[in-house]
Order: sequence, then structure tokens, then C-alpha cells
Amino acid sequence: MNALPSADPRATQAWCHALFAQLVECGVAHVAASPGSRCTPMTVAADRTIGLEVSMHLDERAGGFFALGLARATGRPVALLCTSGTAAANYLPAMVEAFHSGVPLIALTTDRPPELQGVGAPQTIDQDGIYGSHVRWATTTAVAGTEASGEAASLAHQAVVRATRPSAGPVHLNVPLREPLDPPAADPATTGLLPLPPDQVPVEAGCLTELVTGDDRPERGLIVAGPMDPTFDGANALAELAHRTGWPILADPVSGLRRGPYVTHAPILATGDHLLRSRWADDLRPDVVVQMGAMPTSKGYRLWLDRVGTGRLVAVDHIGRFPDAALRVTDRVAAEPGRVATHLVDRLADLARGDDGTSDWTRAWTTAEMTATNTVAGVLAAAPFDEPGVVAALDAALPDTVTLVVGNSMPLRDVDSFLPVDCRNWAVRGNRGANGIDGQVSTAIGMAAGSDAPTVLLTGDLTLLHDLSGLTAALRLGVDLTVVVVDNDGGGIFSFLPIAAEGHIDHRRLFHTPHGLDLSHVAALAGATLHKPTDRPSLEAVLVGTVGTSGLHLIHIRTDASINVRLHREAARAVDHALFTTGVDR
Repeated sequence: MNALPSADPRATQAWCHALFAQLVECGVAHVAASPGSRCTPMTVAADRTIGLEVSMHLDERAGGFFALGLARATGRPVALLCTSGTAAANYLPAMVEAFHSGVPLIALTTDRPPELQGVGAPQTIDQDGIYGSHVRWATTTAVAGTEASGEAASLAHQAVVRATRPSAGPVHLNVPLREPLDPPAADPATTGLLPLPPDQVPVEAGCLTELVTGDDRPERGLIVAGPMDPTFDGANALAELAHRTGWPILADPVSGLRRGPYVTHAPILATGDHLLRSRWADDLRPDVVVQMGAMPTSKGYRLWLDRVGTGRLVAVDHIGRFPDAALRVTDRVAAEPGRVATHLVDRLADLARGDDGTSDWTRAWTTAEMTATNTVAGVLAAAPFDEPGVVAALDAALPDTVTLVVGNSMPLRDVDSFLPVDCRNWAVRGNRGANGIDGQVSTAIGMAAGSDAPTVLLTGDLTLLHDLSGLTAALRLGVDLTVVVVDNDGGGIFSFLPIAAEGHIDHRRLFHTPHGLDLSHVAALAGATLHKPTDRPSLEAVLVGTVGTSGLHLIHIRTDASINVRLHREAARAVDHALFTTGVDR
């Protein structure tokens, strides 16, 4: 009988150390690892690498979303590290979200060597290409230590380049390791590391250059800002583009544009969903719509495009999505929206045309925005305390600088409908790549770990239950976070479906899916302080007392899905009535 090949521990460790040293050389500063046996040489090498922080996560799915949040907060790639088998499979949801939202993750999955594949070895599955098409690049390496350490450095260098350019996203290195797995006492020195080449991708604005800077620039233009994470300079450039062209920005809540100092001089609108559902908007057919980033949350936008159409719809996106749910995109510009806006603003400045872009078209939209904002505020003032009131309390009580992470499903719709434009420096974030509810808590913890600003998570009850393991990690990782959970005992967003009114279908059991749990017990499990406000003033007081303070805080608010549905529809009707009866110019 032939003996199985064995590893040279020194060669294995030299290979692993070179991999992590090269990652640090290329700007990676954090590895989110999970415990396991097969990954022992990698985990030890990462922990010994100067300039690399290692956080340990008991659950790979939560660890993947923590890394995603950290990468978004810092703008730097984050590495994941796990053992073999289904551990690697648990990274899939985070990898999917990272792929669709353009976040650079480097998944390092360790594996059994080739001779143990397909023979029933424990904790062994086919990990080659496990993430399918949801990666920018993937490869299975040679068995660690069987090639020179320079090969490991080359792989790490390639992984960072592929994860960051030309389109950011996740990559996958699958690393087979042989026993013995115990590393020697020290890692060898690593030399010959490769510098990361500068990112010098030229900006090509395509058809937008002529549309925006030409003498016959259309007056009736709209900029629709979907979910994206622009830099501060990018957000300023997008606002300046709206100011110069007179094309209002309909700002999704997680577009990075609804909150910030730039809103004071640019036509940035927060009530787009209400406006576009109204009769007032039916006569406002734009000549051109420029859609920046991912598809907006607003269903009203898609319905409005179906009703009125547009002469031209230009999708600007740097990670290859070019969302076209209404099937109306005519042009695609493959570039980061903030950089495109900077390029166009520079061109407009060179032209020195001397106008500020204000037109009757611009004034119609900004006047309608003021009318809608005041109308929505009036509806909230007279409404019972429910999910829209929670958004109003957040607006009133959160500090000037904050990161607000908004969970998918109903919380994001609540924020879209009820959070107005404001000049405070808020970073409003959400996982809008694949729009799932998984990993929201872990994403918020990662963002809190990577941000100097206080961090608040607004989430629903099902979303919280979906990521309890992530919540329990906050205290262990030393992260400060305030979690506001609106608890309607199930999936409140499904109450908006037409099927909710069908008497022959058990909507509550099949779609609302009540869990019947008292979520206040979660606080003790996670080591959080518990607060249970019952009205808006008490919620505001709790927010003032917890946001920015150390530790984990859980604010548990009971809500009623039927009330929330009523308030959303009441706000939409009130805005429609106000615009129609006051005769806002079109």
C-alpha cells in the first residue's frame, strides 16, 4: 500500500506567510477567519503577519457579511479564511452580495489535497468553483508548500488586482493543504513582494459627454441615483452635476446622496417614490433619464417609466449591472458614477457657460418636492406610532455624523418613503446588490468596526432572527452598535401584496409567517442593553442615550403591519392630492 504524501511544515508555512505578506503589501489589512483544522497553517500565518488584523467568527456566513461591511466602510479589500467542506459553502450569500454590489472580498478556502478528493474523506466536498459565476476570478492552487513561496505571493497579488479592478468584487482562492498541519515555531522572512499597480482606468463618459456639454443639452433631464457607495468627492460631483444641468436627482435612500452638505445647493429629491406615483408626474415625460448605480428601491420609478416613457435612458454603472427592470435602457456607460460626474463637471467648467442650470423644469420638481415633504410630515404628525414614526424619530434624534445601516424588505421602504433630504453628514447604507435579508446584522457590525462614526442598524424582526449568530459576535468583537428592530411578528412587506386581500388564501400563515417570539430575550443572549420604547418621544430619548456609546444596544419596538400599510398608502394619496389641488407647475 502506498503511503499518502505528507507536507513539509516549513515549506507549507513559508508559502502561507508569503501569501499574507503579499496581501498586506497590496493594501489588505484584515482577515475574517473561522476556526477549523484544515486551515491551521493559514490561520497561524495570518495571525503572525505584521500589518494584518485577524478577527475570529464562529459562523462563516456571519463572518462573510462582517467582511463585506468592513470592506464597504474602509474601501479596502478584506480576506475571508475558513476550513474545508460546508464551511466554504456558507460564504456563498456574502459572495453573491459582494458580486452584485461591487465589494472586494478575497475568499481563502482551505481544502483536502487531490489524493483525498472523491474517496469519502471527511469534511470534503468539491470546492473548485463553488461560488459559480458570482466571482470576478477563482482558482484552485497547487498544494500549499509544493511550489516556491513566490508563487503564493503572485497568487495574492493577482487576487487583489482582480478584486479591485476594473470592477470591484469577490475572488476565490481554494488552497489544498496536506498533513501535518502543525506549523513550525516561526515564519520565515518573505522577500520579493510585488507592488500593487496604480489604478489608472480612464473615465469614458460615452454619450453623456455630448448630452451634458453640448449646445443642445436637453432641459427635461432627470438623474436617478440608485444604491451605490460614492466617495465624498463623488457625491459632491454628482450634486454639482445636477446643479449645473438643472437635472434633479431622485435620490434612493442608500444612494449616498440623500444626506450631506451638498444638498444645500443642488436639486436633490427624497420624495421621488411619492412624486412618481402621483397624477402630477404623468405629464412630466423627460427627454433623458440618467440612471446611476443599481436599480432604485422605488417601484414607483419603474411604474412611472412604463406610463410616461423617456426619449433616452442612460445607465451608468461600473460593475456591469446596468439595471433595466423597465426594459428601457438605450445607452450604457461602464464607469463609476462619481468619476463620470467629476469628468462632466470639469467639462462644464471648461465651457464657462455662465448659468446655474436652473429652469422651469427644475423648479417644477423642487417645488413638488417641498409640497410632498410638507405633506408627508403632516401625515406623520397625525399618525399613530409605527414604522414610519420610527424613521421620523431616527431623523430627529441621530447625530450630525452617523452611519445608518438599513435592513432590506420593509425598513428600506419605510426610509425611502419617510426620510427627507438633509445636510447632515449621514452615510446611509444597505445591502442592495442581491436585496436579501441575510447577513444584515453582520454587515452592520463590519461597518461599525471600519467606521469612526457611530453606527445604527434599522432592521425588521425576521432579518434579525436570520442573523442571530452575527448579533452575538458584536460583544466578542468589541463593536459598538445600536440596533433598532421593528417587530411586526413576521414579514410585514407581504401585507402590501394584492394577495393579502384574498379571502381564500391564508395570507398570514403562508406569507406573513408569524414567529411568535419575544425578541427582547435576544438582548440577554447577545449581551446587549435592552430598551422598549412605546412612542416617538421615548424612542428619541433612547437613541440620544445609546447612539455613540460603548457596547451593544437593542431597541425593540412592537409595530403593526396593517398600520404601516395604511400609512404608506395614506401618504401617497395625500401627496397626490396636494400636488393635484395646489396646481404645482409642470
